[in-house]
Amino acid sequence: MIIYSKIYNMLRSNLQYRILALVLAVFFWYLISGQEKVEMWVEVSVEVSQVPEEYTIMSGMVSKVTVRCRATKTMLSRMEVGRLAYNLDLSGLEHGENTIVLDPKRINLPRAVQAVEITPHRLDLEVDRLIIRELPVEIEWKGAISPYYELKDKSVEPASVRIKGPENIIQNMDAVKTRPLAVEDERPGMIQRRVGLVLGPEMETGTPDVRVELVFGPLLEEIWVRKPVEVTGAEDIKYTLEPDHVRGNLKLPRELLQQEGWRDRIHYYVEIEPGVERGMHELQVHAIVPEHGRVLEMRPEVIEVKIE
Repeated sequence: MIIYSKIYNMLRSNLQYRILALVLAVFFWYLISGQEKVEMWVEVSVEVSQVPEEYTIMSGMVSKVTVRCRATKTMLSRMEVGRLAYNLDLSGLEHGENTIVLDPKRINLPRAVQAVEITPHRLDLEVDRLIIRELPVEIEWKGAISPYYELKDKSVEPASVRIKGPENIIQNMDAVKTRPLAVEDERPGMIQRRVGLVLGPEMETGTPDVRVELVFGPLLEEIWVRKPVEVTGAEDIKYTLEPDHVRGNLKLPRELLQQEGWRDRIHYYVEIEPGVERGMHELQVHAIVPEHGRVLEMRPEVIEVKIE
């Protein structure tokens, strides 16, 4: 018991020194470990500047680079990574292939932080000239219209637009297409709408959209139709016709020609005016055709009418 008592008194008498020694040991350990150099990989945004106005970068550009930084653990932990950027000066670009070696010193790192390595270490940029060219506008449309209907006419305003873009792309373009105009009706008529243009991300124009007009109608089929000539305005008048049948070259809706009795909807006639004198008269032959139909030619166009 005497031995344990002496040890207890000895520890108690040096307790304050022992606590002080422990605090100093922790402090110096923290100080030394905090000054020890360590490395860390960080991702840095690329800020491009001084790009010549007459050029555009087609490929090889990156938006971020990865940098291996060396500094004390304390400094790295305090570094604001989000505010770091790589300043990429492209004032020396030329047409064609350009190799740009990346310099870690162009990153705005704190003075106590060293950039040891950068990935990628170089950029292989493909550069093209920017040109402006006037190109016609080509109308695109989509829709499931009736098989008996077709596009009759189309127009666009303006008919052409000025496009700015890479020379290799613009020179190979024959036209600028519109975004497909949706035709929803099965039997549409006239459609007028403003639609945008289909342009690649590397192209630009001062005309973002155009006015498109589409005119649809029945699909017509050309056919010769022979029928007797009717007479109008001939009440109480005796007459004879020579010839009494004529042939008409007509364009009629194909859908109509699939129906029974379509010939009954076609009429050829001459008109006798009231008070006409007796004798021989040459009268013009007229035709009545169904909706959307057209008369191309009549044979003969004039017939002889004898008034008795």
